[in-house]
Amino acid sequence: MGWLTKTLTSSIGKKVLMALTGLFLCTFLVVHFIGNMQLFKSDGGYAFNTYAVFMTTFPVIKVVSYVNYALILFHAFGGFTSLIKTVRQDQLLMLSTKILQVFLVAVWQY
Repeated sequence: MGWLTKTLTSSIGKKVLMALTGLFLCTFLVVHFIGNMQLFKSDGGYAFNTYAVFMTTFPVIKVVSYVNYALILFHAFGGFTSLIKTVRQDQLLMLSTKILQVFLVAVWQY
């Protein structure tokens, strides 16, 4: 087992990975916020349309988009598995029930 694998599977390594994926997700939100703020420019929507065309046609954006989806899943899975390891069994049943309730309410509203 190499030093990289050893580091990334340690508790500190997992926390660093969670921090990095969270930082990437925050950066993703800020970039999209700035892009969507182009709507408020008084140019008849030209800046936003240029931004939208760029986001839909630039191939690197597609790759970054798929990487972002993977990082969202990785971040959620990593957080959920670390949460499961820290709670007791009786709390786990209560927690999974609450998560299911929140999920069903969110799905039911749409």
